[in-house]
Amino acid sequence: MCKTSKFREKKREVASVWAGAVVLLAYFFAAVPTAAAHGQQVAAQGRQTIERFLCNLPYTISLPVTLLLSAILFVYAVKSKGKRRLFGYIFFFMAVLMLWMVSNSQLLAAVVPDLLLLKRISSVLLYLLPAAANLVVSEVLEPPFRRVQLVVVGIYAVFLAAAVGFEMLGFPGLTASRPLYYVLLLVLEGCVFACLWRSARAGNAYSRALLFPLTTLTVLGIFDGINAALRLTPLPTYVMPLGVYSFLFFILQLIRDQLKRAELLKNRALRLSYRAAFLQERADRDPLTQCRNRGSFEAELPAAIWTARQAGEPLSLLLFDVDHFKQFNDTYGHAAGDTVLRGFARTVRAELDKQKSFYRWGGEEFVVLLPGEDVDAAAVVGNHLRRTVAAFLHYEKRPVTVSVGVSVYHGGCDTAQAMFQRADEALYAAKEAGRDCLRVERPQRAEEEAMA
Repeated sequence: MCKTSKFREKKREVASVWAGAVVLLAYFFAAVPTAAAHGQQVAAQGRQTIERFLCNLPYTISLPVTLLLSAILFVYAVKSKGKRRLFGYIFFFMAVLMLWMVSNSQLLAAVVPDLLLLKRISSVLLYLLPAAANLVVSEVLEPPFRRVQLVVVGIYAVFLAAAVGFEMLGFPGLTASRPLYYVLLLVLEGCVFACLWRSARAGNAYSRALLFPLTTLTVLGIFDGINAALRLTPLPTYVMPLGVYSFLFFILQLIRDQLKRAELLKNRALRLSYRAAFLQERADRDPLTQCRNRGSFEAELPAAIWTARQAGEPLSLLLFDVDHFKQFNDTYGHAAGDTVLRGFARTVRAELDKQKSFYRWGGEEFVVLLPGEDVDAAAVVGNHLRRTVAAFLHYEKRPVTVSVGVSVYHGGCDTAQAMFQRADEALYAAKEAGRDCLRVERPQRAEEEAMA
């Protein structure tokens, strides 16, 4: 190949390289503005996302707290029998506050097509908020200040009605009345604060607890109005929803009072139940000997028989009679007879365990009920008690003795009346045998009753 051909080939290669470089530079300079525009668009979207997030932040962190407080209050409102109106006003205020926060949310604005309607709803709820809050205040104030508070609520209601009325007539009532709203908020809430302050000084705990939430919401609301007019912050957001946190103290005060009231009612119920039990115990006791009385015996013997029948266990009964008791009264007087009866009851009670019930049937007759004891075991217990009384109970050096009759439950158709009748017959037999002894029921008598 000649030198001329090689030179031409080299020249074509250099031209190709320079052509590629020119195309690359041209593409680069054409792509730079496009990339810059795309970067600016991404940055704008990022700023818009951040701004939307910051605008929604007060609602995002306040709405769950409002829902939680409402749920807690609902639980206590259901349990509480009082303050129903107060709880109703609080729920109304919370509902208005939550709806207002939702209506101002940027997320809701992104899905609702009619933004003008949404803005009007937001304005109505904003104007309704102080009226709802002051209904709560009116319920906790002392009676002398409630009339002033109702006037304040009425002014808010008239203002809201007028704004809505102008809006329905075609005028921008909701928007144009916004400056007047914040002026009213400052003036009227100042009056409300004065009433709450005087009510709190009178000792009203709820009024004292509402001072901080009222002041916080009013200050934040007025700041939102000034911020909307003067653009103090770069974002068009509301900070008043954060005031719901100031209600925590008031809610805690309500819950604390409800718990104290529940504890008071519980203690009162316990005292009443103790009093009723004490009176019932007194009604069932013989005042002289402190034994259970005849009424208790007649009520408990059928129950003891039913228990013995169901459990398949024995049941016995001891019937005591103080020997020659009339002689103690005739010789020493009725005070001596009372002393003998008290001494007998005290002696027998000291020998019985809790499973054995002790009753005064009447006069000088007493009954001991022995669940789980058959006739032989009952006779052993009866003789032990009889000997103990004779050994340790004396009056003016004269021993006190008793006669004892024993009966046992035979099951089947045996009744409380029949069982006691057999014990009475056994007691009569002990007296006939010379007293200071024990006799058990006649077996043939029980068989005759069973056959009958």
